[in-house]
Amino acid sequence: MMMLKLGLLQTTKLAYTAVTIGPRSYAISKRAFSATTECTEGGKAGRGGQSASPLAPLGVTAALEAADGEAPRAKIFDEFSLHDRVGLVSGGNRGLGLEMAMALAEAGARAVYCVDLATQPSNEWKAVRDYLGRMNVEGGKAPRLEYVSADVRDQAGMWQIGQDIGDKEKRMDFCVAAAGILKTHTDCLEYPAKQFQEVMDVNTNGVLYTVQAAGRQMSRFGRGGSIVLIASMSGSITNRDHAWVSYNTSKSAVLQMTRSMACELGPKRIRVNSLSPGHIYTRRVVLFLIFFIRMRLKGEA
Repeated sequence: MMMLKLGLLQTTKLAYTAVTIGPRSYAISKRAFSATTECTEGGKAGRGGQSASPLAPLGVTAALEAADGEAPRAKIFDEFSLHDRVGLVSGGNRGLGLEMAMALAEAGARAVYCVDLATQPSNEWKAVRDYLGRMNVEGGKAPRLEYVSADVRDQAGMWQIGQDIGDKEKRMDFCVAAAGILKTHTDCLEYPAKQFQEVMDVNTNGVLYTVQAAGRQMSRFGRGGSIVLIASMSGSITNRDHAWVSYNTSKSAVLQMTRSMACELGPKRIRVNSLSPGHIYTRRVVLFLIFFIRMRLKGEA
């Protein structure tokens, strides 16, 4: 049976209630109503605050704990900064993956490794790399965009890529598993087994192997990290007039994979979340929509 203990400890400014649930302890500020993740075991609580962030205290807690007359400094942008962080993005050669890789670099990452199937990066990727290389960033050192040719279906190969990045950079902080494929419309009652498996191998197995590649290094270095699995709105709903049983199934699996891995990796301070995009304006989506509209018009002609 889970044991719950309550105790009271005094700090210089605030009173905290120490709450122990099983082997873990939390300090809850009676005024800020915030829980800390920095408590030690055995019912002894550490410094108050709502976050394990090195920037803590944050938000309202910072205001409540500030000394009288103290001149505060805004931290909101620091909270979202990826300064000196390293990570990998699968499917980062073009489309949504490249957009995300660029955003991570602009947020301050030291290096973003883009993993994709093509043996050579696309012209779009090269343009983004060169653009970032000219960027004026804090500290004077522009972010690096690195390209790695690999097949996300190759578990051993993906693990080795993660290992190589860890060995070189001495850290792994974030991962976006964005590689995915979509097959042509196919009647679910006639769907070929091989085609179904091809989609699952990339969209589900490939996501798992990508997360493993990064997560194993996060665990290795013990700094925690953040992992984002790219699912889809099609993992929760079905798009009208779109016969995509394999794609929809694969993205639904990604949603449940996220929940499962989040629970397992939480104790290691590795966050796992998913995004379920709809149609996002990229060059590839534009081409798809043009093709889809032409097909609809042809069918109505």
